[in-house]
Amino acid sequence: MPAAFNCFPSLLQLLIAAESHRHVVICLPDLSQPELCLSENPQEAELRLARLLRQKLSCLQFSGPNVLQNVLPNSHLWLLPPDIAPRLNEYFDEPVEWQTEAVPQLPEKTQKSWFIPPPPPKPEHVAVIGAGIAGAATARALAERGVKVSVLEAEKPAQAASGNRQGLLYAKISPHNTEQTELLLCGYGHTRRLLEQLLPEKCSWGGNGVLHLNHNQAEIQRNTLLGQHIHHAHLYRGVSAEEASSLAGIALTEGGLFWPQGVWLNPPAFVDALLTHPNITVYSHCPLQNAHHNGKHWQLTSPHTTIEADCIIYCTGASGSRMPPLDSLPLRLIRGQTALAPATCLSENLRTALSGTGYIAPAWQGVHCYGATFIQHCNSSKWREAEEQANQAMLRELHPRLSDSLLSDRHSLQGHAAVRCDSSDHLPLVGALGDSEAMRKVYAKLALDRNYRIHTPCPYLPNVYVNTAHGTRGLASAPVCAESLAAEILGLPNPLSRRIRESLHPNRFIVRAIVRSGSQK
Repeated sequence: MPAAFNCFPSLLQLLIAAESHRHVVICLPDLSQPELCLSENPQEAELRLARLLRQKLSCLQFSGPNVLQNVLPNSHLWLLPPDIAPRLNEYFDEPVEWQTEAVPQLPEKTQKSWFIPPPPPKPEHVAVIGAGIAGAATARALAERGVKVSVLEAEKPAQAASGNRQGLLYAKISPHNTEQTELLLCGYGHTRRLLEQLLPEKCSWGGNGVLHLNHNQAEIQRNTLLGQHIHHAHLYRGVSAEEASSLAGIALTEGGLFWPQGVWLNPPAFVDALLTHPNITVYSHCPLQNAHHNGKHWQLTSPHTTIEADCIIYCTGASGSRMPPLDSLPLRLIRGQTALAPATCLSENLRTALSGTGYIAPAWQGVHCYGATFIQHCNSSKWREAEEQANQAMLRELHPRLSDSLLSDRHSLQGHAAVRCDSSDHLPLVGALGDSEAMRKVYAKLALDRNYRIHTPCPYLPNVYVNTAHGTRGLASAPVCAESLAAEILGLPNPLSRRIRESLHPNRFIVRAIVRSGSQK
């Protein structure tokens, strides 16, 4: 049973609560950074907790839950903004034990039956298909909770859309409370904390923030509105051209939105760190050829191995568009290519990543990564000279002087080309996957009336789950979605709100297709 507080308690109270509760929940009373209250003569445990919290709270956000791991001994710390506090039943299946006066709870809302997940299978062994960021994070989330995980990868880990030399971790969000904004803010903080945990030496990630520049009128308007979010000023804030220049280390002609905790990172190193766990076995060069459920287990075959697992999770990215049972879902392919350039005397001064029409990261090991192209409905991952030229044009638009410096001499460095996977509504697919053929029969009346109430339980495929279609946002979205999926599979408290879980549920597309079939008659 989780312990719950209606305000931020003293650090000693937190430590006491953690001794007997696996989850400690703090319902924040307002949209401000909490003050840490130490005892008059604090012991080392309190001082250590204070140090950890000061570090972790740098990415505190007020759009959704903040779940802090490895802060309290043997316990997860939940920090919930005020609008979430009355809806604890969305996150916890069991009642909480209030340590203070209780926050009044709202009645639980009725869910549509196709969004109600199947009973958690609580597997001993799971097969994850795909070893990009989504697959690696999913495997890690399950492995941390004692599940044995086999990861099947058609090539080597982090070779496709997760194979760029440098990616940027920040959240390109709306100033409004959209589902994507909530997801990205929850995910941004989670990934940032995960980097500190898995790669504390910072040899494959770093930087001094991300500057998203006011490169057109739409971005000026968006960044201006976001800059008015005083409650998130520690996460992002508007800056003038003068301040942006000081932060970046090179002269800039425009201001923008500054993310002080934003970083560049090497995705392959992140994937490798995620997969390094005693409960994870990676099978490289093992494309999935067939998956068959024998009534009890999944039997998976590849050219070099056969695996039996309780659950199968598809984290297949672009290759999922050709793979049953995902091939009927509206997955969109987006080709992208990045470019590389050796650092120069000028470019070595760049301290922050710059983002506009394109992006450039600070030099790592003497080389900058910049880009990137976006080609819709293209499944080629071959490097193209035309896209190299397009990336150079974007760099010139982003910063002409930096471009002149970096492109003045020819070099032989080649960037990375790959195919990303997105969905038709630009949100990932995360959760249990329904049997589309059976759903068309069970929910056939939705074709006549989309509001028809059907309470029949959803027919799901046996223990089939997905975590895919993260598009260009996978660094921020995939790891927190992996945590949510692990919670669903194991019957644990879920770190994403019900609104987000329903927005990401793969069954949304099956039901939409049923509804559309009626309007087309």
